Amino acid sequence: MSDRKINIWLDAGLIDAESAQRIREYEADRSRPLGLWSLIGLGALAIGLGIISLVAANWDDIPGMVRLAVHGLLIAGLCAAVYLLQPRKGFLGLYLKDVLLFVLAVLGLTFFGHLGQVYQTSSPLWQPLVIWLLLFSPLLLLTGRGWLISMLWMVGLLGTALTYLGWYFQQTDAPQSFYLAMITSMPVFALVFAVFMRKISARQAFWKQIGQFALAAFVAAVNLKLMADSVSAGGFLGSEDYVSDIAAIQLVLWSVAALLIYSFNRIATGASIGGILIAAAIISFVSSIAQSSEPLGNAILFMAFWAAVGWSAIYSGWRNVFQVVVAIIALRLIVLSFQLAYDLFSSGLGLIIAGLITIAIAVLAYRVSRVLAPTKISAGEQDDEGDDQ
Repeated sequence: MSDRKINIWLDAGLIDAESAQRIREYEADRSRPLGLWSLIGLGALAIGLGIISLVAANWDDIPGMVRLAVHGLLIAGLCAAVYLLQPRKGFLGLYLKDVLLFVLAVLGLTFFGHLGQVYQTSSPLWQPLVIWLLLFSPLLLLTGRGWLISMLWMVGLLGTALTYLGWYFQQTDAPQSFYLAMITSMPVFALVFAVFMRKISARQAFWKQIGQFALAAFVAAVNLKLMADSVSAGGFLGSEDYVSDIAAIQLVLWSVAALLIYSFNRIATGASIGGILIAAAIISFVSSIAQSSEPLGNAILFMAFWAAVGWSAIYSGWRNVFQVVVAIIALRLIVLSFQLAYDLFSSGLGLIIAGLITIAIAVLAYRVSRVLAPTKISAGEQDDEGDDQ
């Protein structure tokens, strides 16, 4: 914390001189040499880029087995470093270990591509991704601590599901509805897994981050589906008959997941997440059944989904999430106004009306976000699992 901020508080009468001095001493004892670590990181980055440049320049001259051996030795060395850092706490045990875990996982993933290049083999992308998940998930999930590892694992899981889904559509003309519903529900399964592990694990913050990434991925996927449904019948999957079957299976899967999450987490957060899942399941099902291209109907479904997210944000005290929801609904209302009066807005008078409508919606959204936004829960008011966002 800077002295300037402390001086502002001191001048405003929020703290006295004695408190200001205690704050300065407290911050000085816990300060980190960020400049030194930045220079060390910059030097390490320069060394790494230099090594990569040298290897890339002489790539064809290096025998394949030598390259694979060096690649394997790097992986083994990073495994040893992570093992040695495991019992440590503080910067080395939490931050540096996660960075090394991230590099280790990336090296492990690229090893499969390197292996295929040396032996001139090829396979669908989802196959090495599945092997990578099976090999590295235990390491990442058992030893990871921060958002870097939780995000990497979630990206790997969703990337594997998407690449497999693309390959599966290329292989068959009659995809199985249950199969597709299971694959597209991967974020939901990850969310249930994270909530359950948080209940039994000592690393609650780590599993909370995985749950947050999974919930964000799920909300983004439902949002994209609703947008795609408004563009063409059937959305991403087209107008095939199995679209409604997939939505019906998802309705069951997501509802069961919501009940499981609430049974694992019987507090405001569990109820809010379950409400989002059930609302998404119902709205996605209705959208798939209707397969309508009417702007008003699609906008209502879109805003109904985000209204459910907004209710969950109010119920659980997710202030930032609520403000994002208000902004998204406001933008959708502006788009809807252009869709419903497209001919009117093509004239000068129409543009003036469009500007007034946009300003009115923006002002209304601002006032709603200020008046209805939940107050952030303080540390002393958090629930017994610390679930405020």
